[in-house]
Amino acid sequence: MSRAPDTGSAPGGSDRLPRGIWKIASVAAIGSFMSQLDATIVNVSLPGLAGTLHAAFPTIQWVMSGYLLALALTLPLNGWLVDRIGARALYLWCFAAFTLASGLCGMAWSAPSLIGFRVVQGMAGGLLAPMAQMLVARAAGRHLPRVASMVTMPILLAPLLGPIVAGGILTFASWRWIFLFNLPVGLLAFALAWRFLPDDRQQTCPRALDLTGLALLSPALVFFLYGIDRLGQRMGGYPGVWRAAAFRAVWRVGASEG
Repeated sequence: MSRAPDTGSAPGGSDRLPRGIWKIASVAAIGSFMSQLDATIVNVSLPGLAGTLHAAFPTIQWVMSGYLLALALTLPLNGWLVDRIGARALYLWCFAAFTLASGLCGMAWSAPSLIGFRVVQGMAGGLLAPMAQMLVARAAGRHLPRVASMVTMPILLAPLLGPIVAGGILTFASWRWIFLFNLPVGLLAFALAWRFLPDDRQQTCPRALDLTGLALLSPALVFFLYGIDRLGQRMGGYPGVWRAAAFRAVWRVGASEG
């Protein structure tokens, strides 16, 4: 590699984690966290969106469902793309696309435009979702169990935090800031990833795409998330709980595929 992570341990004992590992893990976790946070962040704004954009509620629900289904569709491609272009390059490209799509969502002028931009955002989010576990597995070495446990928890909590974050934003600003909020976060995360993620282009090993597996797994994940989404709406209560459970299962699949 042309640039390796700083894995030198700080003085004070071998049980202390190298700073380089923490930098990589923290940066990688931002992408996974944001992709899952944005799956549920629009929940509390749907009634307001329907009125503002003059759309029927079943139509505006696709702002959320479209993101989920697009995420499930592209998630199985993560491992194949990492082998072709490298984890760092994929992370940077996907975070750039995710951030750009977030900005476009914030400037949407109609329900169809917002749904379309959310689909693009979900496609980028599907590739970002398993990146934290993949990058941590490559960098942590013997520290993997310790680092993975600390990185995984906030990612699993992200779908539950989405409505809370949205509620705070809507208290002081319009619905557009639910998406525009991602712009400064995305720019900061992109800069940190550019600085701290190791260049792994020399480790790429292109392989043929398993079209049969992709044709089976991607639709299966799409139908699974669609079913959970509709089940949560029919059962009532707090839909975020249903989506959080679905995300945990899908995230595990994506991490294993990577």
